[in-house]
Amino acid sequence: MKSIQKNKHYITVPRVYDTVKTITKHNINLKFSPLKRKVETYQYNAYSDGVKKVYKNSDEITKYGDKGILNPEDVSYINLFINGVLQAPVNYQIEAGKLILKTEDIPIKRSLIIIQFITVY
Repeated sequence: MKSIQKNKHYITVPRVYDTVKTITKHNINLKFSPLKRKVETYQYNAYSDGVKKVYKNSDEITKYGDKGILNPEDVSYINLFINGVLQAPVNYQIEAGKLILKTEDIPIKRSLIIIQFITVY
């Protein structure tokens, strides 16, 4: 058995031909350049009041963060969770300082609303 050298990776794959199964091993040398990226996450937290569909910076639970609702143009990814359930982007709109829920239903009172902001530099 060959020893694996630093920065070399070997991949073994099975191949199937019609009804006859044969296994062929292919060694492929891949070079990966280590990309160091900085990732920053921030989380906006609020509780639903059971009435409104628009949440602003002033609704934030500041015990867990105090940056408010970030501008979507300044971040790489945004995820919205209501009561721990990831929401489809068609269900909401985010602007700097504002979350607008586009669903017919309003989250029940005291449901946790979390907006996760991820920025990759």
